[in-house]
Amino acid sequence: MDYSKLLDLLNSEYEWPAKYQFKFVGNDSHREDLVEAVGESPAKERPSSSGKYISYTFHVEIAESEEVISIYQKVAKISGIISL
Repeated sequence: MDYSKLLDLLNSEYEWPAKYQFKFVGNDSHREDLVEAVGESPAKERPSSSGKYISYTFHVEIAESEEVISIYQKVAKISGIISL
């Protein structure tokens, strides 16, 4: 996947280092994999109305835009996760 457009957008919208918000949707079994990929525990976990899925929100201090891309690449390897 080509992340060059996202990289350009991140560099135009943020002044690094910055706090960055990641949101992912998965289920309870994905929590440990997400924590490992992102490097910290989610700030917020919200189950869907059916209870089948969980929305995970992370607020992470990021040093540079390439770090955001790196985290998205790690999470992309986790089967069943949707990045928002």
